[in-house]
Parts: sequence; C-alpha cells; structure tokens
Amino acid sequence: MKLNFSMDEIRIKVEEYIKKGGRATGRPLLAVYYVMTADTTPESERTNIMIALVAIVFPTSIEDILGQLFMVGKGGAAVYAYKKVKKYITPQIKDKVEAKLDEWFHDNVAEVEPLYLESK
Repeated sequence: MKLNFSMDEIRIKVEEYIKKGGRATGRPLLAVYYVMTADTTPESERTNIMIALVAIVFPTSIEDILGQLFMVGKGGAAVYAYKKVKKYITPQIKDKVEAKLDEWFHDNVAEVEPLYLESK
C-alpha cells in the first residue's frame, strides 16, 4: 500500500470523492485541501493537521498507536484538525472552495433572483 502521495494525487482522489458525495461533503474537504496547499499556512501547522487527519482515517490498530503517542482518539483528532484548519481559512480560500464547487456542480446551481419588497 502506497503511503506517500503527492498533493496532485490527493487532489484527484478528493475530487473523485466530492463528486460522489456532493457539495455538502465537498465544502469542508476542499477547505482542508486549500489550507494544506496555501502558502499562508505554516509548515508546522500543516504537519499537525496531517497527523490529526492520519489519526482519523487509519484503522483502529494505527489509531491505538497514534492515540498513545498523541493522547487523542479519532474524535479528538477530528476536533483538533477542524480547529487548526478553521484558523487558516481565508476569504480567498472560501472563494476558491465555492468557485470549485460551482465548477463541478454547475448543473445543480439554481439561479436565485433577489426579491425586493416594494413600497406602497
């Protein structure tokens, strides 16, 4: 099993998963991807986020080892990763996420015309 993936390989897998899961699934996953690839995210924080994500996705035996090393379970790792990622989500990252979701799900985007209350 390959454990060393490039960011391009990860992006392709994330894209496949999001297209199957939909916009609601895609929003947080894309946010994580863009935070991890942003120049504004410090390398030490990327490492911390990646360790937390590894603790979430690996099987129980690995989780036990990581849990003993880092004193966290999957729930703790998820909360930790969420807080770290949220800290580095910029307005530009939010825009990139929405633009990418619109690109992938353009057929599901409904145009909404603003409704203004008229004064009588």
